[in-house]
Amino acid sequence: MGENKKVTKEKAKTSDNQWDFLLEQFQKESDRAAVILVVSIIDENLQTLLKTYLVPTPSSSDSLFDSATSPLSNFSSKIDMAFRIGLISGKFARDLHIVRKIRNSFAHDIYGCNFENGSVISRIRELENSFHNTILEAMEGIERNDDLLEGIRGKFIFMTSMMVWELTDLIENTNELREHVHERFYNPLKKETKTSIK
Repeated sequence: MGENKKVTKEKAKTSDNQWDFLLEQFQKESDRAAVILVVSIIDENLQTLLKTYLVPTPSSSDSLFDSATSPLSNFSSKIDMAFRIGLISGKFARDLHIVRKIRNSFAHDIYGCNFENGSVISRIRELENSFHNTILEAMEGIERNDDLLEGIRGKFIFMTSMMVWELTDLIENTNELREHVHERFYNPLKKETKTSIK
């Protein structure tokens, strides 16, 4: 395994407490800050998943991710790539794009966007319809001493936290691709010659 893969795997293993971290941070943050925070974690986990799977780069920098003009430098392209190479389902990709659009609404409308905004509510309802009923029912059974998971904000927190958890699990259970062997015109096959024993 390449050195950069070891780093990303270890990083994933230290992310087991992300659920508690997210809930703690959501208690502290405004609607806007909370949305931007959770989507940045999802974005980072998605990048880690891709780096865990792809053949490692021989250099310390990664031209696919590291610059503003890199093909996988933005959240949208990472979602699409993860789907196209079979790391996530089409349904998960679609829901990640919904989360991305919610993030964009909060990022671009600094003063007027919150969890009471009609378009935000509509997109969260779309996510809610996508999740299995038993998952949402489980949310009701979570012990809590506050209203953190109440209302539309609470549903967003819960569903995006589940996405973080799922990506973390995928990172820990994904094996990297191996570099393709040299093509024949780079490494011609040679017939083995047997030496006879006299």
